[in-house]
Amino acid sequence: MKLLLIIFLIYASCPLFGQLKSETKAVVRDTSSTAVEKLSQQTYDLSEIRITAYRTQDLLKSTAGSVSVITADRLENSAVNIASSLSTVPGIVMQEGTFGTVKLTLRGIGSRYPYGTKKVKLFFGDIPMYSAEGETTFDDVNPEYLSRIEVMRGPASSIHGASLGGTIILYPRRAEMNLEEIKLTSSAGSYGYFKNGISYSLGTNKNDLLIALSGIQSEGYRENNKYSRYSFFINQNKIFSKKFSGNLILSGSKIRAQIPSSIDSVTFVNHPQKAASNWLKTKGYEHPDRIFAGYSIQYNTPGNWDYTASAFLNSRKAEENRPFNYLDESGFAYGGRILSRYTKKQDRNTFHFLGGTNLYFENIQSSLSENTGGNGTKGALQQKGNESIYQTDLFTQLEVRIKRISITGGVNFNYAGFRFTDQFTSDSLHQSGNYHFAPIIAPRLSISWNPLDEIYLYTSVNKGFSIPSLSETLSPLGLINRDIKPEKAWSFEGGFRASLLNRATFIDLAFYYMRVTDLIVPKRVAEDVYVGMNAGSSLHKGIEIALQQWIIGHKNSGSADNFALIANLNYATNRYNFQNFAENNIDYSGNKLPGMPDQNFSGSLDLKTPIGLYTRLELNSSG
Repeated sequence: MKLLLIIFLIYASCPLFGQLKSETKAVVRDTSSTAVEKLSQQTYDLSEIRITAYRTQDLLKSTAGSVSVITADRLENSAVNIASSLSTVPGIVMQEGTFGTVKLTLRGIGSRYPYGTKKVKLFFGDIPMYSAEGETTFDDVNPEYLSRIEVMRGPASSIHGASLGGTIILYPRRAEMNLEEIKLTSSAGSYGYFKNGISYSLGTNKNDLLIALSGIQSEGYRENNKYSRYSFFINQNKIFSKKFSGNLILSGSKIRAQIPSSIDSVTFVNHPQKAASNWLKTKGYEHPDRIFAGYSIQYNTPGNWDYTASAFLNSRKAEENRPFNYLDESGFAYGGRILSRYTKKQDRNTFHFLGGTNLYFENIQSSLSENTGGNGTKGALQQKGNESIYQTDLFTQLEVRIKRISITGGVNFNYAGFRFTDQFTSDSLHQSGNYHFAPIIAPRLSISWNPLDEIYLYTSVNKGFSIPSLSETLSPLGLINRDIKPEKAWSFEGGFRASLLNRATFIDLAFYYMRVTDLIVPKRVAEDVYVGMNAGSSLHKGIEIALQQWIIGHKNSGSADNFALIANLNYATNRYNFQNFAENNIDYSGNKLPGMPDQNFSGSLDLKTPIGLYTRLELNSSG
């Protein structure tokens, strides 16, 4: 019986393919050695991967910055969301209490927000996926919709807004050329976990379309821990002419997640499946619904210029039942991005220039209501307001490559602010007002040197920032704290990348030193009330290393082995400390930032075979 169950689970987790007949040419896959080589190169060999984060199509090994790539084969192993894949990136710490409670920190930067993480920006290609307040959600991103992820560790991108923690760029999965396909997937796991998906894709010379639906359900290990998510995704790429092409992305999700919350250490040791008593009593939950739409169009001139323009809409509605109150929130965001790029190549010299702007606007309606007796009954209104936020970025970047040396300079100009309208009239406190942050200029300078074949050295200096949210600007009395300042940081980093032993070994080593000023930390003034405060400065420094070793079979001189055994090791060691922080006559200077491990390790061993069967062993550790 156990053997039959194991066979069923293996079968249920394997993708099922079905091809649809068409009146056009016969449906065939390109099975040439060239196509297989490109696939192998894209999904396994880090030494030959090209990144697009800086819009220069450089090889990963020649990029002057700390960039990590999560390839398609790794994303396939992320069952629910992209959290497990992101946790393998050196410098990233993922804290996942439940499927719907995810916090990400990158080099010690990142704070938990009601429905996501703040201070790390997320893009879907050229289109921003974060809120105007800087909130990013990772729990509803289905890994099956992605072809790869690029992670820019630290404030290293002037063209993406110089985020304090870093930038994560998602690249959508596209339909394969000359293939019409229906794909069904199903998987099952412990504690009532089931996931089912269906997708349709069609790829032609001038048009490719992908439509996907997915559903996840889980009973959860703990009390009050049920989870369900239903999502859809549409990605269409169309070539209108030799000069014009367009890309449409639509996505949406509906999440119903119960919240068991945190428990004390004694309960954790003896009864870890228990939920916090007050959250169990109220049957706490969060119900976020999100819809996103974006369209970008690209124009290529006959000369050296190309232009990209994109526009997006983002609608969200969320409800959270907590022991102390009910939170209702809805938001509607819209904006656009314009990017122009000039490229000129001559012999071994290359000149890249790009410039553009981001415009972002969002309107947020929120209210707090009493949770009567803490038993889940919605009571009297306690707070209600409307927030209108805007952010504007102007950016430029210039890269000059002369033989073996590449120099890149860039700058980002940001201007942001918000207007808050207090719509709660039952008290004498009036919070309405405007707040405009001083403009911020964030430069970047990097140098990459290729002293020997397959060996690269780089160094860079970057400035990053993070704008306070409305909740962080409110004082304990509920008034706007006009003294709070945006967080700012100067980051210095250096690195080494090399392909050794006939490209069987790839090493990526990075060192960083970052000083953050006006660090914003949450101060708890009541069970359900946190306010932001500037905590002086903090120092972030560390070493990150990624190693890939082809143990059996490796890509060599344009050929690919069908059988391979590949080891991937990622390790980070760091020290994050307050430098200058005192509060209520207590000096916290020198203390470690709470909740941050000193080191993280992840390793995997991948086996791929000629018949398409592959397996992976993983090990993760932090402390």
